[in-house]
Amino acid sequence: MKHSTHNALALLASLLAVSLIVSALRQRRLSAGPPRRAPAIRVGFVGNSFTYYNDLPGVLSRATDLACDACTRGGASLASLLRDGGDSTGFAAVRFAKAALARARGAGAAARAEAAEAQRIADATNKVDVPATARDLRAFLGDVQRDVVVVQDFSRGPIKQRDEGVGALRTLAPLLREARVVVLFSTWAYDNALTRADDDLRDTTKMARGLAEGYEEYARALRDAGVDTIAIAPVGAAFELVRAGDEARWRSLFARDGYHPSPAGTYLAARVIHGTIATALDREITWDEDGPADLADLADAARKACEADAPSMGML
Repeated sequence: MKHSTHNALALLASLLAVSLIVSALRQRRLSAGPPRRAPAIRVGFVGNSFTYYNDLPGVLSRATDLACDACTRGGASLASLLRDGGDSTGFAAVRFAKAALARARGAGAAARAEAAEAQRIADATNKVDVPATARDLRAFLGDVQRDVVVVQDFSRGPIKQRDEGVGALRTLAPLLREARVVVLFSTWAYDNALTRADDDLRDTTKMARGLAEGYEEYARALRDAGVDTIAIAPVGAAFELVRAGDEARWRSLFARDGYHPSPAGTYLAARVIHGTIATALDREITWDEDGPADLADLADAARKACEADAPSMGML
């Protein structure tokens, strides 16, 4: 009888101990609150109007959990951005608007449409607070620890001034090494039905190839300078995929000047850069914004461009 009583008391003690442990664990979970969200991935953009037209960093940031900022100057190459700093506003867009408006006086419908597009961009730009002084690129890269730095050169730079771009990247390499990934934003060939491009750039296919080769050389230069993880965002290749499928759709990717991106072109660039960053970091980064149905083909082009370029992600 004593033995059975002893067993019953032991069982009761065990059950009480388990109950106390479960209660403590439950209380700990309640006091801890909801699970903390992982810190946002910090992305810094370095470039010019190809980056700030239509607010590419903002498009990417609003659709993902990426925290984006930028150091940009209109018309800048990497070398001139390094020398003169960035203004982080669309001064070039304003100048373009004024020139377009001047051309539109007494002109036809196409010139007036160009002026309207330019004015829209300028109006959007003017809503941004203009800092009193230019932002130093070295300070921009050195003051904040970023996971990713996205680098974009002047639109003809990787073809016409490649050595200058390589030199600027070698100078910046010690700062770029601080990022987990450097993404080279490989830009697009112009719509030369609208531009007054140099004669040697008027072949769109040749220009697209030259830009891609230039950014590959930039990646090799960074690797040689000790930057470990480099990925090329094949935005220009995505533009070419669209052109191969539908030339009219490709032309819709440009602003009225044939150089800068339209909002659709910026959307395509954002989707490519989003895919490139996710692959390079080996991390799922959700694109939360479904977007209009008429942009679904561009999301698909971005995916295909990234998949085609996937073997080179982080390879250089």
